This record gives sequence, C-alpha cells and structure tokens, in this order.
Amino acid sequence: MLDYHALYEQYHQLLFSIAYRMLGLAQDAEDVVQDVFVSLQHHNSGEIANMKAYLCKLVTNRCLNELKSSRKAKTTYIGPWLPEPIVTAAEGNPAEALALKDDIAYAYLVVMQRLTSAERAVFVLRETLGFTFEDIGEMIGKSAVNCRQLFSRGKRKLDVQKNDAGVPIAPLNPEAEALSTSFSAAFRAGDIASIVELLSEDAILLSDGGGKVKAAVNPIYGRDRVRALLAFSISRYLQNGVIRSVVVNGHNSFMVMHGGKPYGVYALAFTPDGSAISRVYVMMNPDKLNSAARLLELPS
Repeated sequence: MLDYHALYEQYHQLLFSIAYRMLGLAQDAEDVVQDVFVSLQHHNSGEIANMKAYLCKLVTNRCLNELKSSRKAKTTYIGPWLPEPIVTAAEGNPAEALALKDDIAYAYLVVMQRLTSAERAVFVLRETLGFTFEDIGEMIGKSAVNCRQLFSRGKRKLDVQKNDAGVPIAPLNPEAEALSTSFSAAFRAGDIASIVELLSEDAILLSDGGGKVKAAVNPIYGRDRVRALLAFSISRYLQNGVIRSVVVNGHNSFMVMHGGKPYGVYALAFTPDGSAISRVYVMMNPDKLNSAARLLELPS
C-alpha cells in the first residue's frame, strides 16, 4: 500500500516547481499539486511503473488544461499580466520558502509568458528536469519529434540576444545583485537621482494591478518616464507607506506596505552585462500578494 504522506513529502517541491513555472501563480500551482495527490489515492498504484514520471505527467497535463481555460481571462485582463511573486523574509530561511533557483527567478517567469502552453511544458520538463523528448511526448500526448520542435521554438523565443536584450534568463551575477541592493536603498531614501543612474536608457516599468488597484495599465517605456513614475510613487510611499526588505523569488528586493498590508512588491531585471537595471516589475494586484500577506502574519 502506498504511503501517500511520504510521497507528498518526497515530490511536493518538485511538482510545485513545475506547476509554478507553467502557471506563474503560486496558489494555483499549489491547488494543482493537491488535486494530483487526491486523484492518486483513487488510482491503482500497482499500475504505476515510474512514480516520478507519472506525477509529473499528471501535474503537467492539469497545468495545460488550466492554461487553456485561463487564456480568455488573460485577454481581458486590465493592464500587464505578471506572474505572482513568491515573497519570503530577507533574513533567515523560512520553512515555507521554496528552494528557488535562477530558472524560477521573477524575470525568468516573466519571459516564460512568451511561450505557448505546449512550449512551456516541454521547456520546463526538458530544461529544468532533464526528461527525454520521448518521455515528454508520452506525458503530453505528442511525438518525440514534435516535442523537440516545440523545445527549439521555445528556446528561440527565449533567446535574450534575439528577442529582448533587457531581460536575461541566465543566472544573476554579483554585480546585478549589487544593483538590486542599491535600487532598494535609493528607493527607501527617496533618492531619485541615484535611481536614474541605475536604470538603462531603454528601461521599462510594468505594474500589475489587475484592475483591483490603481496602476499603470500600459508599460512605461524609457528611463525618463520610468523615473517620473517612480518619483511619483516614492513621494506617496514615503508619506503613507512602510518599505520592508524581502526576498522575491530567491533574490533580494523590497515591498511597500500600507496600513500594515502589502501594497506593492518590486522585482528587477538587468541588462545582459549586469551594468544597469532594464526592467522594473511592480506587483500590486492584491490577489497575487498572498505570500507577502502570509509573511506579515509570521511572528517577528
């Protein structure tokens, strides 16, 4: 008889990482994993030859169905759609924090939105987990040749040199992390001049309010316009808000709180050489600030 508790402990983090990479929503990813383990209890375990591959198949196909049903909602979404950030404490290592890798960093998840659902599934299973194209084909009901083509097409879309030189998907280097720290310090100090020095000329700011709170409904292009919006935001935050250092998807950043609640979580992307900040992502949609809200509920 299967020990479902032991299986959950063994595979939960792996399955969550697949679902989160595919969906970009932490709570939806968790729901998918929970559903998979519920369905597993009603399956004849004697028929499962490879439990890891079987569970990955179930999660992947549930995510594909979820993406298909959510496609229409995204087309009617108000403003830019950004992934849900995973926010953890800036100090220590909370037990609930995912062991985040560079390929689940926030900028990476944003770039992953370029891929179709099938491309995303193949890319995650191949690039992140190392499954063969034959195994992936069996999981998602496609031929190995088709999976190889989907992977190649996805790689081209994610090619930083050909598509978006401002958003690297390679691991962050120490210089980029230093830029993030400097940006956070300048933001907290209201030092607009220092922030401008950190931005690339073609910097872009995207804010996700989801129609729930006031946010820019279009991307803000160019250093001057980004500076103007940040200056306006900082003037409001320093009067009415509290800025707290946090870790966003494994990398140092900060969030703004109003009335003791999370109001905005900031994440950054950098030029390929790590010399400047090329993208500023601001999550303001309260439906996507769940991990930040939970963090505030933890005893200090």
